[in-house]
Amino acid sequence: MGAKVLIPLIIILIIAIPLLIIAASMFYVVHEGEQVVITQFGEPVKQTAEAGLKIKTPFIQQVNRFQKRILEWDGSANEITTKDKRFIFLDTTARWRITDVLAFYQALRTEDNAQSRLDDIIDSASRDLVTGQRLIEMVRDSNRILNRSLEAVEEEEAGEQ
Repeated sequence: MGAKVLIPLIIILIIAIPLLIIAASMFYVVHEGEQVVITQFGEPVKQTAEAGLKIKTPFIQQVNRFQKRILEWDGSANEITTKDKRFIFLDTTARWRITDVLAFYQALRTEDNAQSRLDDIIDSASRDLVTGQRLIEMVRDSNRILNRSLEAVEEEEAGEQ
């Protein structure tokens, strides 16, 4: 009698386990702070930013998750020479957000790639800005307009040396 009950139970388990695996890979959850691009064989087929339970084709489609929130970029502090040959340390930070997730995925694929691109772009732009300006033009302690001309400042500096 025990074998008659055991055989149907084994058959049910053999059928149920693969069905559960397929069902588990068919659903995915988009959280509140996320946006998603669904890819099929590496090509984007769908995008969504709405939170909730979603359905995809199991094993064929992949979920690529990206942050919807404001992200932080923090560059390393660098010593840079100003136009008047003075050295300053420049530490840059930036905030950024992915607004078009599909274009972002097609161009960069991952947030790490975006951080790397930002390293190149922001570091070079800030370096160009600093090297093209005199120190007195960049650093001041108020928003007031400089009363002295730059020539007068240069004469004072030349007199000190």
